[in-house]
Amino acid sequence: MPGPCPAGVTLTDLTSSVLDLVVPAGHPLAGRHSVSITELTGLDFVDSPVGYGNRTVADRAFAAASVPRRVAVEITDVGTGVDFVRHGLGVALLPRFALRETADIATLTVSDADLDWPLSLAVPSEYRPGAAARAMIAMAREFVT
Repeated sequence: MPGPCPAGVTLTDLTSSVLDLVVPAGHPLAGRHSVSITELTGLDFVDSPVGYGNRTVADRAFAAASVPRRVAVEITDVGTGVDFVRHGLGVALLPRFALRETADIATLTVSDADLDWPLSLAVPSEYRPGAAARAMIAMAREFVT
């Protein structure tokens, strides 16, 4: 989650990822490279449930711009977001590391919003990662960068 670290938890920063707007290929915004957050008013979104870090980033950006947003479909795996968009169930703000090249979607930058999603590994403060945990952290960094 973006924001202060809870007491008793140590965060290991892995990376951060900008959330880009993903729309179906036939969408009116599909031919553009960027969009203003105010232009997203009235669209149906595919997003994670409240409480997920990427959802918090998106909700804060819309609130900061005083733009209402309607989440029509909630998903718990950002990796499937492109499929929901492709099938016309809404548009989505998805991390760049989860996007793949495909002809049936378009990806746009939201030019005037803070959509940077920090990704960290949380461990209890009293825990010192052993060799296996350090290897897993290294693999996680590779995956998300």
